[in-house]
Amino acid sequence: MLTRRTERMIEALISATIGERADARSRYLFCHALHGLVRLAKAEQMMEVRRDLERAQGRISVASAREEAAELMRKIGMQLRAGARVEDGWPRG
Repeated sequence: MLTRRTERMIEALISATIGERADARSRYLFCHALHGLVRLAKAEQMMEVRRDLERAQGRISVASAREEAAELMRKIGMQLRAGARVEDGWPRG
């Protein structure tokens, strides 16, 4: 589960955001939303570590490389649609 440090940080965020006088339901919902966010971040971090390990070992698959390229192209397209300035063919943030 989560560490005590994470628990303390979540409690501090709740207090700073909704205050000490917020009702119990609001505190409960906000607490569980933050716990979910922490779990998601940990899962994403582990996926990145595994991908980096595969790259380092030279085992990255063609499908995985295609997925990464598609993701990069999607991000570039999003920046272009958002009106980011483009120089030399590359979007600048």
